[in-house]
Amino acid sequence: MEKKFSGKIWKFGNDIDTDTIIPGKRGTIPDRNEMKKYAFELLKPEFGSTVQPGDILVAGTNFGCGSSREQAATVLSYNGVRCIIAKSFARIFFRNAFNSGILLLTCDQIQDVCEGGDIVTVDVDAQTVSVNGKTFKVGAVPENLYNIVANGGLIEDTKKRLAAGNIKTEIYPLSIEQCRKKGYTMVEKLLKKNAGKEHVAPGDIVITKPDMFMVHDIYTTYLLETMKQIGADKIDDPDKVTIVWDHCMPTAVAKNDYDHYEAGLELAKKYGIKKLHIGEGICHTIMHEAKYAKPGEIATATDSHTTTYGGAGNFCSGIGTAEMAAALITGELWFKVPEAIKIVLNGHLRDGVMSKDVILRILGDIKADGGQYKSLEFTGPAAHEMSMEQRFTVANMALEAGAKCGLFEADEKTAEYYGMPLEDIDWVCVDEEAKYEKVLTYDVSELEPQLSCPQGVDNVHPISEIKGTKMDEVYLGSCTNGSIEDMEVAARILKGRKVAKGLRFIVVPATNTIFKQAIERGYIKTFIEAGAVICHPCCGLCCGMPYGLMTDDERILLTANRNFIGRQGTKKTLSYLSSPAVAAATAIMGVVTDPADLPELV
Repeated sequence: MEKKFSGKIWKFGNDIDTDTIIPGKRGTIPDRNEMKKYAFELLKPEFGSTVQPGDILVAGTNFGCGSSREQAATVLSYNGVRCIIAKSFARIFFRNAFNSGILLLTCDQIQDVCEGGDIVTVDVDAQTVSVNGKTFKVGAVPENLYNIVANGGLIEDTKKRLAAGNIKTEIYPLSIEQCRKKGYTMVEKLLKKNAGKEHVAPGDIVITKPDMFMVHDIYTTYLLETMKQIGADKIDDPDKVTIVWDHCMPTAVAKNDYDHYEAGLELAKKYGIKKLHIGEGICHTIMHEAKYAKPGEIATATDSHTTTYGGAGNFCSGIGTAEMAAALITGELWFKVPEAIKIVLNGHLRDGVMSKDVILRILGDIKADGGQYKSLEFTGPAAHEMSMEQRFTVANMALEAGAKCGLFEADEKTAEYYGMPLEDIDWVCVDEEAKYEKVLTYDVSELEPQLSCPQGVDNVHPISEIKGTKMDEVYLGSCTNGSIEDMEVAARILKGRKVAKGLRFIVVPATNTIFKQAIERGYIKTFIEAGAVICHPCCGLCCGMPYGLMTDDERILLTANRNFIGRQGTKKTLSYLSSPAVAAATAIMGVVTDPADLPELV
């Protein structure tokens, strides 16, 4: 790769999310040469037809936030984008772009002196970028990442490693007693245990051997293609891998979704993968429901909301398809040890306020990049009062602040949920001696229900400011809030009441297990009698797939985790996020309603 090169600028602003780079409805196109035509179609529809090989993107903060979809990086790579210069990058996109052979540089000054169409010159050795007669310093590129780009991306890099004999790293995990050493954040403890390191500090690169890998059906086609490109005839440990069909189930796009379904079956057959979940529910709920992601261990998956299992004290983070292929083959995955933010939750949640309201309030305060490549570590009385399902909700949405992971301490509830001895996992806890970047403290007793408003998860307002806003649809479900507890909360509010006239109310339990429990407990009967539509457990509308897609100027309130432009329908659809309690109350009244304000049943 050339160390000095020039290219035409395409200029972008802050918080360019992966749904903007490649809309979800385009993300299942099997042929990436076809998919690349739709890059930035909602923001710069001319991009796919006019971008030239060697062009360079210049952007603001948090470029590539949102979904972990590697397609966002690959469509740019397939379009010939050589380099992206931004003030900061979302952490999964950062890895995916390097793995796709795109050089990423950080610079917070060039954005003010350039426009689209200008020519910028990059000098990797000098660590500078120059445009319009001005030169600025850029951040250094880690050697291991530069080598991936120089080799043409992770696929080619892995092929070279295999040709050299795929020499594995010798790792001897720490004992439980060694893990009890004080002075470390939870993320440091989890990484040093798996990597067999007596000491780690933020910024260190560690080689780990994850305990569990998960692939869902959006990525099966691309993973199979990547494995074939690499020439892999086996993987390191098939028993550490599960495949979940949930995003494209039931199939919604005739050819595309069928291709993903078949690719998953072929992967399972070719590589001996036995842990298969076809149409059984949402991957992240299955991962903790089936006890695949355990406290004190490391899990990774091809999805950004892999952070969910941090609710049980599991270090879990999403990766892209190319990196998953390399990790499945080698059994190894590198991580940079992140800084940590301690979040102390005091007080007690009042009736009608849920853990979803807690994480929405935090997101509103620290914003979409406030936890960028950080570990958010939750402690305090209110954190321990939360059920496991409530903790999974909070950890699930830690990603929306850009966090590497969101971790809860392992306690008696954790041990009971997993059927594990507490003494085996109680070392996953907050140490007072640990060094945290900062500490945030909340009294949740004072919290009212919160809503994330259009168009961005961190546009959070208390319900008192949004009450009375008319809704066209309410959606109860997702890996964030599709648990049996969430179904119970909504059913209790809806019991004996009816859905507002003219409003669509859709309920999607997270898994078949939850669906059956909801039937047995009478919650599904309650929903049906109220006027709801019940759908099969799957990701559904949360990821922009079937079950309730919206049109221009319609408003939807949903219990999911994202409300990016175009995600639940068109780019003019207005999406709000809330807790199940607020969703149920709103379904009854037809306008945003605080559950505490519901009229008494006559």
